Amino acid sequence: MRRITQVEVFPTKIGLKTKFNIGTGFVGDQHSSGDHIFVKISTDDGYFGWGEQRALPSWSYETTESITTTIQSYITPVLIEKDPFEILKITDEINTILKPAVSNGHPFARAAVDIALHDLVGRILGVPIHVLLGGKRHSQYPLCYALSIDTPEVMAMQAVALDPCHCFKVKVAGEPGLDEARLRAINDAVPEAKLWIDANQSYVPSQAIDLIDRIRDIRQIATFEQPVSSQDWFGLKRVREHSHLPIAVDEGCFSSYDLAKIIQLECADAVVLKLCKSGGLRECLKTAHIAEANSIELLGSGLTEAGIGFVASLHLFSTLDFILPPELNAPAFLESMVAHGIETRDAVAVIPDRPGLGILPDEDYIIENQIHF
Repeated sequence: MRRITQVEVFPTKIGLKTKFNIGTGFVGDQHSSGDHIFVKISTDDGYFGWGEQRALPSWSYETTESITTTIQSYITPVLIEKDPFEILKITDEINTILKPAVSNGHPFARAAVDIALHDLVGRILGVPIHVLLGGKRHSQYPLCYALSIDTPEVMAMQAVALDPCHCFKVKVAGEPGLDEARLRAINDAVPEAKLWIDANQSYVPSQAIDLIDRIRDIRQIATFEQPVSSQDWFGLKRVREHSHLPIAVDEGCFSSYDLAKIIQLECADAVVLKLCKSGGLRECLKTAHIAEANSIELLGSGLTEAGIGFVASLHLFSTLDFILPPELNAPAFLESMVAHGIETRDAVAVIPDRPGLGILPDEDYIIENQIHF
């Protein structure tokens, strides 16, 4: 029987093309690099699979060091000598060692490994990951790109420069007057584009309600994501009760159990699906199914992962229906996707049909830019 024999972890620096700020602070710019953790799982008969996740402690608690050592010291011993087809059994064993606790434990580390396992199994069977998940509904997806927090004029220019993209996740900073000006400038510059507000927890409820009141006449705004602190579900409910816009939860929902609580509290209209916070493809699907059964709408997003994480999200998202194009902004922000075979054109991404992820990582880039602790 086929066995996993090796797990390699490569923490790697990837540069950004431009400045990127969100509501919780600085993400990166041309003079700094982001940390990405790549995972390669190999079997005794020469097959391999790749996974990836981005470390962004200003967004969630896992760091480059914690993701790397969690995979090396806790997850790798579970994987060695296992049959790679037993993904559910492997996941159960990992969850026994790394307890999910109240919400979700070490999801970034687990998601990187989960992607690699699915890539490996897809390569062995000769089918793309989306087939392992039930098959794609969509062969391609238009993308939504994020607009970094800046002056209203600069953000409007960012939107124009990203043509032909027609959906923008507008990062806002918890300042009702200035955020209103940002949204109006962008709407004036690209009047046909859909706007998806993302506060990244930067508002308190009263100020979020103030912003909502200020922008009632901007018809192209489609949703308002995570206006308040991730743990403030009652504040989220208060905002929702005063909003004409659908209120989406992101940082406040890391698991299907979180979503069950949110549904009971009636504090959100939509949930943002991200592989990184779910801990894996099937865990993310579980959240999606609970949402659909309770009339919670779906949004898809990422954390500016490079090619492997980007394409893994595409495979998952191709099996689902969203109310807006998924926000996967790596093509707009990263200096390299660190992979070969990705097809994007005019802000539209093609879902690969080759085995596994359907792409190959740029191993030379990964090795040359590896982080050594």
